[in-house]
Amino acid sequence: MRNFIFALIILALSFFIYIYPINLLRYLLFDSKIIEPLSFIPTVIIASAAFLYFRTHSTSRLLRGFIYYGMGLGFIGFCLFNIGLIASMIAPKFTLEIGLGCLILFVFTCFKSILNGRKIHLKHIHFSSPKIKNPHNIIFISDIHLGSNPKSHLEGICEKINGLTYDCLLIGGDLFDSSAFEAEDLEPLKTIQKPILFVTGNHEYYVKNHLDKIAKLIDYNIKCLDNQGIIIDELNIIGISDNQSRKIQSEMAESLVKENKFNVVMVHQPSIWNSAPEGADLMLSGHTHNGQIFPFNFLVRLQFSNVYGIYRRLNSNLYVSSGSGTWGPRMRLGTQNEIVQISLSPEKIN
Repeated sequence: MRNFIFALIILALSFFIYIYPINLLRYLLFDSKIIEPLSFIPTVIIASAAFLYFRTHSTSRLLRGFIYYGMGLGFIGFCLFNIGLIASMIAPKFTLEIGLGCLILFVFTCFKSILNGRKIHLKHIHFSSPKIKNPHNIIFISDIHLGSNPKSHLEGICEKINGLTYDCLLIGGDLFDSSAFEAEDLEPLKTIQKPILFVTGNHEYYVKNHLDKIAKLIDYNIKCLDNQGIIIDELNIIGISDNQSRKIQSEMAESLVKENKFNVVMVHQPSIWNSAPEGADLMLSGHTHNGQIFPFNFLVRLQFSNVYGIYRRLNSNLYVSSGSGTWGPRMRLGTQNEIVQISLSPEKIN
């Protein structure tokens, strides 16, 4: 039954993301029908390919590229061409001109989003606390998605990190996301000369033989914090694994907090923010990608109230990163890949 429901969802998405936008464009340019019986044939073919990819742990680059980039291009087309459809209803005499305008805007937007998906930005944020006596610098990255992104993307991230001053590197989950990932893809992390601490995200658990792949992280100087804390000077770095209920995550975080330390809680999804222990001075999360491709961020907000940026509650702070990589298509629109440099300093007394 679960596979049947999944297949129906894939079938519906295959039509609305891959086929429907093309039909809309054909309507605007050539006045053809938006819904045609023949559309069912390519829909079934695409849905079958998508079902095969997601259910069989396929490592085919060609299949992955078709599914992922079709997803990104189709989503942008769905949004733009539906706007064109509405505009053509308001001004039917200019349907062709509207269609041409939508096509030009589509090409420009897709080109820009593909370029943005390859850029890596550095973001600096600062927090102060009475628990801090000396300045500290932390680098936080998440959602690199090796598999969706090539090894060269991680090389670019590590090159930027190596030009920074920091005490440790934190990786907030979704380091890899497909069976195409091999442990050797982590080779660039061997250039990092500081402690590397990692927590799992949801995508690690979707990958075939994920336990073996996680176990190999230690070969690349990566320590996996599986519901553990580690002391680095004045900091207590707590890692909460993703594959457990929110209640257990909250309880585990609370049990690992140390009152005399600045507690940094790293958990992939920002789901436990409202139930996080008061002693969690700083929580770091990712997962949301800030929607990755606008306007998908509005849909993400239906599940997560904390989508991106800094949030405060009592004496605690949460930072939700947009991620250092992309899931699916290497495309970003209205968002960016980021490396987050966090500076911690003593609280100033007025």
